[in-house]
Amino acid sequence: MQLLQLTDDSVGKLIEPAPVPFSFGAPGWYVVGGLALILLIFCIYLLVMHYKSNRYRRNALQFLADTQKRFTAKETFGELVYETHMLIKRIAMSRYGRRKVSGLRGDEWTSFINTTWREKAFDNNDDELLTQTIYKPLVPVSAGQATAFTKKARRWIKKHKKHIKA
Repeated sequence: MQLLQLTDDSVGKLIEPAPVPFSFGAPGWYVVGGLALILLIFCIYLLVMHYKSNRYRRNALQFLADTQKRFTAKETFGELVYETHMLIKRIAMSRYGRRKVSGLRGDEWTSFINTTWREKAFDNNDDELLTQTIYKPLVPVSAGQATAFTKKARRWIKKHKKHIKA
């Protein structure tokens, strides 16, 4: 069998078509644009919902800052610790349920708070500090103790889990 060899001379000059110009007029671009728009709207929706769901955190942090200024100016650090503790307790009751939170005291309370975030910063010293400020209001609380407790509370407000498993 003899192979047929084709050359430019036997077939003729190969004519290449002009390149197709790029345009967004093709129907596929409408689909891609529509999907991108839907994705953008969904992302904006998620951001707005996240912002709204964390409003209580912003309000609590503002309340804590105002409380800290007020009690630091008066140098009543025991009251600052007490108000900070009550703020944490109110947030915990609203997030995790009144039945689960309201009866917790002492070590149980500190353990519960530590289970609601990764840091686990509250310890026995904080438990003793809370006992002093609630049951023995005349015991003086130092500025350092109050500042350390409010810093932990601020971090807890920012980072606690919204819900915990039962």
